[in-house]
Amino acid sequence: MKLDNKKMINFMMFILNLILTLGVIITFSIYYNIFNSDLKNLTQYDIIIMLFILTLGIACTFLIALNLRKILKTLLGGNPFLWENVKLLNRISIECFIITGCYIINILLNLKKHSYKFLYVSNSIIHTDTEPLIFFLAGIFILILSVVFKQAIIYKEDSDNTI
Repeated sequence: MKLDNKKMINFMMFILNLILTLGVIITFSIYYNIFNSDLKNLTQYDIIIMLFILTLGIACTFLIALNLRKILKTLLGGNPFLWENVKLLNRISIECFIITGCYIINILLNLKKHSYKFLYVSNSIIHTDTEPLIFFLAGIFILILSVVFKQAIIYKEDSDNTI
């Protein structure tokens, strides 16, 4: 593997480690704020659903980062076209779809309580609520990538068998 590629992979590994570390800190902060805020306007059902959706989404986000780290380690090893990476990519795509579902459920449950705007433009900012679409498209892209990896492995195995 070229030195430039190793540097890039190590940089991406550093970024993922940073994301995981900051993610833990932010997650504790979020839960601390939730449990120490005034939730009188929410029913117990709303709180349970909110915590479930939030926890599921956060867990999937951490799993995505951890699975990406595993894939990067195989890149450092020089052979990313492994069946394990196909499984990891499939898991990541499922995790993206789960996060999409969490966003959609949250939007549907809160439609009557808050106005949902796909695009909001004010004098100071353009705000979009496109996260469900982004995670859905990422899930599709990663699913396609897993199929490409699968085909590359099959091609490589066929090539190895003919030699």
